[in-house]
Amino acid sequence: MKKKFLAQNKFTRGTVVGLATMSLVIGLSPMIAQAATNAQAPVQPDKEYFAKLGWDVEANSSPDMACQDNSLSKALKTGINLGIYQGIPFFDIQSGKETTGIDWDINIAVTKYLGIKIVKSVVLQWPEMVPSLLSKKIDVIGGNIHGNPGRYKNFAFTAPAWWYATVVVAAKGNPKGIKAWADLKKPGIKMGVIAGSQAAAWVKDAKIADVSQFTNAALEFAALAAGRVDVLVEDEPTSVVFIQENPTSNVQIVKGLKDVPADVWANYARYGIRFQDCTLNMAYSRALGELIMHGVIGQILDKHGFSRTDNIFEPEHNPAF
Repeated sequence: MKKKFLAQNKFTRGTVVGLATMSLVIGLSPMIAQAATNAQAPVQPDKEYFAKLGWDVEANSSPDMACQDNSLSKALKTGINLGIYQGIPFFDIQSGKETTGIDWDINIAVTKYLGIKIVKSVVLQWPEMVPSLLSKKIDVIGGNIHGNPGRYKNFAFTAPAWWYATVVVAAKGNPKGIKAWADLKKPGIKMGVIAGSQAAAWVKDAKIADVSQFTNAALEFAALAAGRVDVLVEDEPTSVVFIQENPTSNVQIVKGLKDVPADVWANYARYGIRFQDCTLNMAYSRALGELIMHGVIGQILDKHGFSRTDNIFEPEHNPAF
């Protein structure tokens, strides 16, 4: 049975049907060849042009494309260290069993496309991902990660891989009466987030005082079920899977919330690579584009019970809506 998303945060369908998103994906083809100059080539898309097509391009979100490094050739020779973490449905890491999950399968498909033969898994907690990338403990943040201004300063992002929403999870019956995102800022609301997540960045910017940060979703949901926090700001897939697997937990996704902030409504899920590893990033991005256009990522989403209709494109760019 497919896990259906977006019911709580539907967008109104306009005339734009994903052309900007499609061009973002398939337009990566020539990037790998752009290594003919010693100067950096930071890309600054024409925001006004793309705004007319329904795509609000984030500042500083595009990587350098004047690749001079040997990161791809090194990966082909000696492999990559892939940062992963326990968090269903993204990764399911069980001792004695083969790792699986949406992001695991997508990253493995990328390496199969590129011909990278050696993939070493480095199991981390989510807050360790960015420090491990910057310290060269890992080469790729394999857990999907969303762009924001703080992250754009520290490392580069691949092309989009897939999409899902951010949601608010509360105790059954919504006892705090959360009806809009603005309600989360009211006094007396105890909030839980994953440390180092997009939600953690939002609560910091929103100056929400009573926030508990957790290293993983299991601890976070346990705190909500026990009443130590009132609400969670979480990834929708994680929340859906937890509720399905723990039907007596007495928690629910709060649906129909109004005024979702642009900086917390999740943008595309991507993967993280160091700035200097330009050729690896361009190759990874080209692979993701091919995997989307040829239905491979759709098949991966199907395999894990998710929807290629709902979970590849952002809603405002989704041809299906």
